[in-house]
Amino acid sequence: MRDLFRHFHRPFGVPARSRLGAACLPARRRGRGCRRSQHHLHPLRPGVRPEQEPRQLSGLASVFIPLGLLLGSLSQSIVGDNWRILIAIGALPVLLLVWLHYVPESPRFYQTKGQDDKAREALAWAMELPVSEVGTLPAVEVEKKVGYGELFSKHMRPLVIITIGSFCFMMGSFAIQSWGQTLLKDAFHFTPQMVAYLFMGVSVADCIGRFGSAWLADVIGRRWTMFIFGMVGALGCFYAAFFHSSGWAFYIAILIIMTFADGAFGILNAFGGEQFSNDVRSTGLGLGYGLGAIAKVIGPALMGVLVGGSFVAQHIDISVITKAFSFFGICLVIGAITYLFAKETRGKDLESL
Repeated sequence: MRDLFRHFHRPFGVPARSRLGAACLPARRRGRGCRRSQHHLHPLRPGVRPEQEPRQLSGLASVFIPLGLLLGSLSQSIVGDNWRILIAIGALPVLLLVWLHYVPESPRFYQTKGQDDKAREALAWAMELPVSEVGTLPAVEVEKKVGYGELFSKHMRPLVIITIGSFCFMMGSFAIQSWGQTLLKDAFHFTPQMVAYLFMGVSVADCIGRFGSAWLADVIGRRWTMFIFGMVGALGCFYAAFFHSSGWAFYIAILIIMTFADGAFGILNAFGGEQFSNDVRSTGLGLGYGLGAIAKVIGPALMGVLVGGSFVAQHIDISVITKAFSFFGICLVIGAITYLFAKETRGKDLESL
């Protein structure tokens, strides 16, 4: 970490921790709804990361997103199945908007607007030191805005890869997040408190998987990391589809799926951003990820149709697991293969992409 701070120090001409703080500013400012904000957070992180440092840094923010699942499971273990209290607890993070109001924009944003004084103040805020101690600001080039027409005409290949890949990886993992607890409780008759404890384990496994994918991507490359994690996640889906004779067997399958299929998000969006050049990076990743995110609706909805019942009571039949998880497994196989057609970016300078 000390070496990392030294590298941050050189290009900014300011104390070592400044650039790390600067990188956090846009993420904090745009942190409203962490999952929905990923598509524009990820293009920003690589731009403030020294190229000689491992790119696993760009996936670290995604690593901690599953902690929300951990906090939700912890809350459920405390309050039980009282859904009113759980919804009230889930609404508490909205209070962070009050704090976000006082967080300055990123220094780069201020510089592109010609407000260098505010850029220095933002850096000083991030570093927790007087403005007078902030060094010389780096030059910032204002890039031209690129329309969707140019994106479709010149960058269709990476756009299709990101759309299909993200759709396939999201399909199974979001269905598990939406229906996994219900299946464990109603199909396998675990108590609500036990289900909460089990999903605490799922969230921890998810965090480990995300960090693992971010680390492995710097060792063997992004394409093969996505392929391996997708295929192992698919094996977990097929295991759940055909070997769910007990609740514990199904739970093991969930652990495998969330560790690898959802764990791939430690590098998925960062890798997606690296498929585009600087001038279209945010737009390309945002559109591709946004189209792929349709899976967040289709996956849980598909499970709801297969399960049947009403909004209040479902009629859980274990046979639906075979149909649903076979489909999720096929999606992951397609997604894993899709990323093999992406451009490998390990070890490449971001400006050259």
